[in-house]
Amino acid sequence: AQRRAAQSAKLAAKIRDLRFSASQNDRAAPARKQARLACGGDGSGGAGDVKDGATCAHHAVANIGELGRKAIDAPLKALMKITDEQSSADSAKVKCLRTSVGWFSSPACSLIYQVSKYVALFSSKGYAIGENFALWLAHKLKTTEQLAGDLIGHVEDLLAICGGRDYVFFLDAAVVDRFSQFESLYGYLLEEADLQAEAGGKLRKAIITGFESVYCMSAVRSMAIISEEWLWPCLRAIEPGPQAHILDVCPQLWPCVLAWLEEAAANPQAVIDGTLSLRARLEACGQRTTPLKPPTPAGERRAARAALDMQRIRASLAADAEQLQIVRDMLAGAFAAMAGGVRNHAAEFVGDGHLTVAKITPELRKAMDGVPITSVAAETMFARVKRRADRGGIARHDTRMGAVLAERDGTVEWLRDKPAGEKIWRLAARRWRKGSGSRTMQQEREIKGALKAPEREAKLEKKRGGRKKKAEELERLKGISLARKYSELKKMGNERLAEQLKFYKLIEKKIGFKTTGTGPEMRTQLQSLIFEKFGLGCNDLAEGDAGTDGRESDGLRRKGCRETGGGGKKKKAKRKRGWVYLNDWGWDPTDEFVIERLIGKMVADGGDVPGREGEEIAAGTVLYKVLWEGWPPEIATWEEEDQVPCGEVDFVADYEAALEAEEEDDDEEGEEGEGEDAMEA
Repeated sequence: AQRRAAQSAKLAAKIRDLRFSASQNDRAAPARKQARLACGGDGSGGAGDVKDGATCAHHAVANIGELGRKAIDAPLKALMKITDEQSSADSAKVKCLRTSVGWFSSPACSLIYQVSKYVALFSSKGYAIGENFALWLAHKLKTTEQLAGDLIGHVEDLLAICGGRDYVFFLDAAVVDRFSQFESLYGYLLEEADLQAEAGGKLRKAIITGFESVYCMSAVRSMAIISEEWLWPCLRAIEPGPQAHILDVCPQLWPCVLAWLEEAAANPQAVIDGTLSLRARLEACGQRTTPLKPPTPAGERRAARAALDMQRIRASLAADAEQLQIVRDMLAGAFAAMAGGVRNHAAEFVGDGHLTVAKITPELRKAMDGVPITSVAAETMFARVKRRADRGGIARHDTRMGAVLAERDGTVEWLRDKPAGEKIWRLAARRWRKGSGSRTMQQEREIKGALKAPEREAKLEKKRGGRKKKAEELERLKGISLARKYSELKKMGNERLAEQLKFYKLIEKKIGFKTTGTGPEMRTQLQSLIFEKFGLGCNDLAEGDAGTDGRESDGLRRKGCRETGGGGKKKKAKRKRGWVYLNDWGWDPTDEFVIERLIGKMVADGGDVPGREGEEIAAGTVLYKVLWEGWPPEIATWEEEDQVPCGEVDFVADYEAALEAEEEDDDEEGEEGEGEDAMEA
């Protein structure tokens, strides 16, 4: 107990030494609620509550930049999804993009991260690759940079990604572009590939292909321009010095940034040229755009290198019309998304926000005297309070961020200056403790866990039952008698027909068709599947019998001429001169074929397509199986989408909609069998 008391006193002293803490909107919902209670609100978020405080400017910048990054990702991800055949003219570029990015990472940030990882000089993971590159580069600096004046090195300019905010990717973009030069990292990696060096082989290949991809490098250069023209001015402006009041900075900063982003989205070329300057706008608003402290000699040299990087990037874009257009499109999308981000993450300072210039009053200024522009100090406090509470086993909602933060950020002092301030403070303290204040957070978890246990068990039972039912259904389907002849389908009702279709879908894993529909639709679909599985001879129907409506003979006469008699007869008919024959059926080349409906979908794998053997159909091509009016499924043909006419009836759209609707129904029915592992975890 004495040791616990001593630890508590020591940590309490550290907390008391902290300066005023923080803004509120970047914090989690429980912490924002506690902060509103401290200001006299009821914590409900409704009419009886007070508004949240200002968003931390660092969080706002990071989140707005993240939206820009996602907008740059969008066209890159679209390019990654197209097939090689659809992009045959640019197949090399697209393959480079896929190799560099991978499936799950951000296309815009992937190459930057890979380069940062490769050239790490000092890493806790012990990469040796970076030191090798540094040795090679040290020699190159003497032979190339100093002699020719080209900027190719200075690995120290690349900031570490690990632990940094998202905008570190923007800050590193220009340096990565520097390393993409043949005399820099790009050339070193090519030499390593020639030497077949084992270390970093996969990473080396990814970086090389990224450097060679016009799309990846367009993303890197787009992010470099955003960093130079938007990020650095914002980072300077949100750190004006400890004496600056938040209402002297943010209400002027964010409307100016919003207006600039909207203009930049409409005219990205002006940003590329440097003629649309956010720095000039901010200076006109009285905001800081220079560092608080004079730069060191090393800092001045680094700034000079950054200026050279931007000159090189702009010159590269001016010399490459294709890449310039890609960068324009990326920047237009990024700036538009970032403008929306300002309206969201800095909403209180723009438009009708409650902290705009027009709404600043002496009372509001006094109320926000303890609120800094960024929340670095608050995050430190949160960590220390949590550490103290966890060590002492006393973690409660009121001790985590609520009352402690209110006492340290000046809120209490402001409240006590109000006429009923002491009363409001006591009311807030009671509300903090009501219900949960007397219990530790661990005790609350135990109570909530006990309350949720019955619901959890019920869900588990339901999901386990659904999975068991699905497994039993699969076992049952494996034992059904599969129809091999068309005539067998005529005696089946809709339930058995659906059962046959499910066998092909669930057991044989065939795709691109429905397992539901009317009786004639399901029989036609099954005829197609039976023919694909068993081949010629499965159509044992008599002439004039389509075998689709379940009657002995439906009276539908098929068009054309059949070589082999139906109804089990094997007599071979004489072929007619000049006719075309396929799968026992023939027709006059002048016959007109009308689409009845679609009965299948497939994606070509580069091999032969049934009925079109010998044709070169590129892998990835989507094909639809067309059933021709009056003809059996044996001569249904696989056609590309652009070969299926879209007139009064859009066959492809209707078929895709039907497949999607059935898939959604299957997902709803299968929910009971999904997620068991997650529930048990």
